Amino acid sequence: MAEEYVVRTIPRIDTVTAPKFEEEVKALFAEKKTNLVFDLEDTVYVSSAGLRVFLFAQKKVNAAGGSMVLRNVKPQIMEIFEVTGFSGILTFE
Repeated sequence: MAEEYVVRTIPRIDTVTAPKFEEEVKALFAEKKTNLVFDLEDTVYVSSAGLRVFLFAQKKVNAAGGSMVLRNVKPQIMEIFEVTGFSGILTFE
């Protein structure tokens, strides 16, 4: 199995920070890193813009035959994923 690449996310993934986050994710795919682990230990807020980046990453991972996991998701962030239906799309540890 290919090596996992861990990405530590920032405290707030919102309309201000999501574009830079998306560029970082695109750079990972450009480097053929398709087994991603997003460590959300420091993240306390995810807006719809942040959700779109995770969805984009999951679609790219699926297309590449890789894997993607979100780790250390705080309860208030998990609630956002559940309410939006993303908990059925993404994988959590």
